[in-house]
Amino acid sequence: MAHRYTSPRLSLLSIFKWQLSKRFRRRKSSEVLPMVIDHHNSLPEGECILWLGHASLWARIGSTTLIIDPIFANIPFYRRQTPLPIPKEVLSADVLLITHAHYDHYDKASVAYLLKQNPEVIIVAPAGFWRYLKGKIDRERCFELEWWESVMVGGLFITFVPAKHWSNRIQFDINKALWGGYIIQNSDHTIYHSGDTAMGDHFKEIGERFDIDEAFLPIGAYRPEEIMRHVHTDPSEAIQACRDLGAKTLIPIHYGTFQLSDEPLDEPLIWFSQLIGQKPHPFDTKILHIGEIYRFNTGKTA
Repeated sequence: MAHRYTSPRLSLLSIFKWQLSKRFRRRKSSEVLPMVIDHHNSLPEGECILWLGHASLWARIGSTTLIIDPIFANIPFYRRQTPLPIPKEVLSADVLLITHAHYDHYDKASVAYLLKQNPEVIIVAPAGFWRYLKGKIDRERCFELEWWESVMVGGLFITFVPAKHWSNRIQFDINKALWGGYIIQNSDHTIYHSGDTAMGDHFKEIGERFDIDEAFLPIGAYRPEEIMRHVHTDPSEAIQACRDLGAKTLIPIHYGTFQLSDEPLDEPLIWFSQLIGQKPHPFDTKILHIGEIYRFNTGKTA
């Protein structure tokens, strides 16, 4: 399933060299600042978005609740460095959105738990994703979308949009399912979650089609640059992406939860904050703590 927004294949040799270098690389002497966590015992009321860490969001938009890329605990090969800010037992959703099949975005255990706790939940996923969900959910409750295709669920108009990335679970299913981000709309809101993506012209394409209020953009997992620039955006690229999108508010995500790459957990936020403070930008920014609640339109948190 190759597209013009398919990230180039990385050679096994380059990946091997990167992993081998980790064994001999000295740890930085500077202390990593702890991530701030806002803990909750129950879901918030009213329209809002709750950042669960990494790329995971819980939201209530209108009367519909949804979760994007839920990750509740450790994933294969990586330990969760910051806790889930709310007990998973209280999480519920009408709609579950999955951006792509990588372990840090599609966690089988977390999705299985949500399906058990929410037997009527609807799943929206990329084209080809049914291969991972067979036997887990009734076919009529799973919508697979190509880029630019849309579905109306619970009063929300959900459009699957391009990302420059790739998708797989094992060596033999590379790009068998699509990958991307989501535009989520009703009469009051237009929200964008990019999924995993490198820098690309797709941001301008999306911005030409949608008037975006909030853009949730990734700022972490960018080192080593020669590998990660093909699949992720760093803080400076996320800022440029928001310019290309024409979004009103940038909210950074995809950092501070898993040690996926070489930079310290707190470095993306430090770099992003420095860049935002250096000069004015044609959009607002809102930096959330993990577990912080974002209230629409006002930008206030609670």
